[in-house]
Amino acid sequence: IGGNLPVPRASDVAATGGLASAVYTMGAVLFVTAWALVAAIPCQDRGLQAHFAVPRSFHWAAPVTTLYERVLEESKKKDRKHSCGLLKEIHLIERWSRQLMEITDAAQFPLDEEKDAEVRVAAQELVQVCETLKDGLDPLERQVREMFHRIVRTRTEILDCLSRPNTAE
Repeated sequence: IGGNLPVPRASDVAATGGLASAVYTMGAVLFVTAWALVAAIPCQDRGLQAHFAVPRSFHWAAPVTTLYERVLEESKKKDRKHSCGLLKEIHLIERWSRQLMEITDAAQFPLDEEKDAEVRVAAQELVQVCETLKDGLDPLERQVREMFHRIVRTRTEILDCLSRPNTAE
């Protein structure tokens, strides 16, 4: 998707009264936002290999590029290499799940009191992280869904405007 965002030429910007630049800006911001969501939340075929480059002539290029680079750097950290998402809670779920598996794999059942206490602590931590994740992702899911519907409505309105014949009044 990012490779298909052509930077508007100066003649296009002038011919459209700046609309081409605004459309490019919206597309670039949507691309980075979607890319960041894919990086944060596990997806089956996700990859952070998407290339994103914005000409420095746009005043918003530096902060967006910095954000893009920070997410890339975070994904390359040693403890995140084989993680399925960059979201802090997902990392904690993986850690506590792994700890629970290690405790229970090596344990003899019924568990002695010490192992039982370790399992309870790890399970409680896992429950708390899952609740935190749910509390944070439910509003995010609503916001993403709302934004998607806004984008679709706006795109439909633009296509409707473009399909109408120009009538001079």
